[in-house]
Amino acid sequence: IRIDGMLIAEAMSSIIGQSIRFDELHPSDEGQERVEGDRAKYGVVQKNSERKRTKTKKHRAKKKPLTLDPDAEYVSDAEDSFDSGDVSSHGDSLESDGSSSCSSNSSWSEDSLEPYVMDDDEEDLRRVRRPRSLRECFAYLIENENETLAYDKHESALMELPAMVSSRPLDLVDMTPTLVRILLHMEDKFNMENFVQMKMDSLMAFAVHAPIETCLHLVNEIGENVSLGTRLEALTVLGGMAQELSGLSELRNRQELQSKQRESQLPNNVDEIAMSSKLQRSLNLYNNPNVSSRSNDLEESPQSTSNVSKTRRWRRPRTTAITVTNRFGPIAAQMMYSLFAFISRTKSEESIWGGPLGEKFLSEFLRTLSIMLDCSRTYPGNSVHVMAQDLFELAWSFHDAQSSEVRYAVLAAMGTSISLVPVEFLMRVGHFIGEGDISSEWISFLEKCGFSDPDTDCRALALMIIGTIAETDHNRISM
Repeated sequence: IRIDGMLIAEAMSSIIGQSIRFDELHPSDEGQERVEGDRAKYGVVQKNSERKRTKTKKHRAKKKPLTLDPDAEYVSDAEDSFDSGDVSSHGDSLESDGSSSCSSNSSWSEDSLEPYVMDDDEEDLRRVRRPRSLRECFAYLIENENETLAYDKHESALMELPAMVSSRPLDLVDMTPTLVRILLHMEDKFNMENFVQMKMDSLMAFAVHAPIETCLHLVNEIGENVSLGTRLEALTVLGGMAQELSGLSELRNRQELQSKQRESQLPNNVDEIAMSSKLQRSLNLYNNPNVSSRSNDLEESPQSTSNVSKTRRWRRPRTTAITVTNRFGPIAAQMMYSLFAFISRTKSEESIWGGPLGEKFLSEFLRTLSIMLDCSRTYPGNSVHVMAQDLFELAWSFHDAQSSEVRYAVLAAMGTSISLVPVEFLMRVGHFIGEGDISSEWISFLEKCGFSDPDTDCRALALMIIGTIAETDHNRISM
């Protein structure tokens, strides 16, 4: 080892620019051979070490890139390190730190996992940008159907219009006629899912938040050269608008909710309760087999008298009064008389009122007017009585129609009007039932429909109207 150290020192001295010579390395001729043999041995060792280092560098430089298969089973970092051969290092770490060190070093630790955003609207996945204004919706709706993104633009506009119109933008009044016309004549050319519902929701949004503009434009549209389906759709929007603005839709929803709550408050042991028939009908339990009648209990058991006296009377639960605001009342006259003016202006046009299609349109027209009048009954003022008189006279002019649909619409309009017109009007147009032997023409019509009309619905409705008139007459005489 000592000789090798000196040899190395002499070799390094030449590299650094110095000269070192050890006498022990340069003895006589006998030791010269031994020293040269040692030098040769050291040179071989040096060459072998340099060759190993070169091979290691080349092996590291030629390492191939790692390829991943997306369908392959996932292997964690810890498992991958074990497979690569670094068993000893991981074994030492496992022995020293335990299994917790592996989980902390893993990339799937709890600290590195980010929670999923639940309120993501997936805006980045849309093929088209969400419209931000009514003008952008207009541009989307008039997109040519042959364009690549026409389907996505139509769907996006129909989905965004109800919420956008509900926010009442500044250009709502200006854009209402244009967008209502486009929506009314829009066809499902892409077989879009829920197209009819989205289209109706958009039209109803305009009808509720811009009622006068929407009504006037729809009335003008049904007078154009359009199909019967378009006219009926416009009337459906007008009727739905009246119900929504008057609060009838909200009132029905609240009443249904209260009825469900009332049913849930009934006792679970309802089969052990004896009720009278009147109480069963008031609680909608008349046909329930689990509820026994009180009269049946009296007949079956001689001791039922004491049981009935101890029976608890389940009364109808108290419910709070439901109040809604009638926003249709102030504009009811303007909307109804726009329809009156339309029928007065187009009554001679055969393309609108002639044939079976005209009869169908006339029946829906009268039914829409009846809905509007009924929705405005809770609004205070004398305009309701005037509209009821005009509707009664309009309906009476079609009482001799041969179509059962038209007769039924006439009876519905008359029945709605009779409950709202003043008594003086009925006395002017005809006598009440029971006042004398003479009956007016329209009362004769009601009696004829009630007993000899070929349509079942017409007969039932006529008899109901006759009963209403008789009750009104009785109340007037008693007063």
